[in-house]
Amino acid sequence: MASLNPRPDDPLAYPGEAGVETLAAPPFVAEDESTRWLFALNRMGIRPGLGRIRGLLADLDHPERSLRTLVVAGTNGKGTATRVLATLLEAAGYRTACFTSPHLLRVYERLTLDGKPVDPGVFAAAVERVRPLTERHEASWFETLTAVALTICRDAGMEVLCCETGLGGRLDASNALPAEAVLLTGVALDHQHILGGTLAEIAAEKLGLLKQGVPLFAALPSELREQAFAAAVEAGSPCHFLDELARIEARDDGWDLLTRHAAIPGLPPLPSPPLRNSAALALLALSELERAGGLRLPADPAAALAGLFLPGRFQTVLTGPDWIFDTAHNTQALAASLEHFLSSRRAGRRVVVFGSMQDKDLDPAVGAVLARADLVLGVPVALPRARNSTELGELTRGWGLDEGAFRLVEDSEAALAVLRDLLTPEDAVLVTGSCFLVGELLHRLGFRDLEQTRTSTPAAAKGFGRAASSDSTREDG
Repeated sequence: MASLNPRPDDPLAYPGEAGVETLAAPPFVAEDESTRWLFALNRMGIRPGLGRIRGLLADLDHPERSLRTLVVAGTNGKGTATRVLATLLEAAGYRTACFTSPHLLRVYERLTLDGKPVDPGVFAAAVERVRPLTERHEASWFETLTAVALTICRDAGMEVLCCETGLGGRLDASNALPAEAVLLTGVALDHQHILGGTLAEIAAEKLGLLKQGVPLFAALPSELREQAFAAAVEAGSPCHFLDELARIEARDDGWDLLTRHAAIPGLPPLPSPPLRNSAALALLALSELERAGGLRLPADPAAALAGLFLPGRFQTVLTGPDWIFDTAHNTQALAASLEHFLSSRRAGRRVVVFGSMQDKDLDPAVGAVLARADLVLGVPVALPRARNSTELGELTRGWGLDEGAFRLVEDSEAALAVLRDLLTPEDAVLVTGSCFLVGELLHRLGFRDLEQTRTSTPAAAKGFGRAASSDSTREDG
């Protein structure tokens, strides 16, 4: 198994989150002094371990003990499953908090209370409360953020916390929480420099979340099930596999979920199959927990999920032409997102706006799907650890992309300029490859808060899609 303990002489063995900066341009910077101090902790990198977070929580009089917590891990899909759980539990009448990462536009969106992002003033006050304790324990950025979130949840009277792991599981801050269940949405290659170079090594880190008597609900490929079952037996954790206990039945207007004990019919459509799988795992978990006398499903899960908000998860933000934003950033997620986008029937061209971080080892399978796009715009994200134009060019040439279908631009503003001249209302755009590219493009388009993206905006309002209009219309625009 890969070691998650940095060498004592190398405190930056594992760099922190690429999008948490103190000197970069928006949306990658903090908005007030308290949050700037919090962001500055990120410069010390990721320091796996549970001692510091446990010390923080003890000094805060254990806010985690006031919450019934569900912890969600997985290489892909964990943010979706976490949000689905929170949506269902809110509809079931629980005061519910949802803690996810990373953020796209503002750090406050990582924590929602009863479906609403935490107030920035409340967040800043909690940071100031935790600040001296962070300095005492020399806690990391994410450990401090977790302690801040838990303190806010307790003070707000939350009953349930749906918590997405930060990285891995075994030594992630979320493993200090007394979970009622652990969900594992899947395992794929990502963060290999930290979690290990094989699926088995990465799975072992995530399965390190298991605890005596805490059930595991997992959506895993067959080659990892024996490992997961053995880990669950060793931990004393009841083990439930999605495809053994439930079946998804697609319908023209949505889907049904059939479990061993019940049918959950009429579920609303979701933008892509991977999102539906994550939702199914969340539904299965709550269904089984309810049978065991624990947390319950709402009376009408389909109605609850009709208002599900999944920002950055194959999300249509603009229409006519459609602009879809997807945070897929590793081979498995990217290949699936691109395949779904490029296989859909559309009258116009299919354009992919693509950027990537330097530490993402992307397989040629991504290039094979990407080559089917009518145009790919390579866009360097405005962060130091992003692939620059040269690196994006080397990556795509290595995939054998036709130079006529691939175009490098200087930055996201240049990409928008190209697309304003190019797009017609029948075209479609997929922005993908990095959650930071998604955040940057949303910001460039004028969105300052994710709540502004709950309802799709006509693309013409942002200056796109007029190429198909008459000359007089273009002059007026």
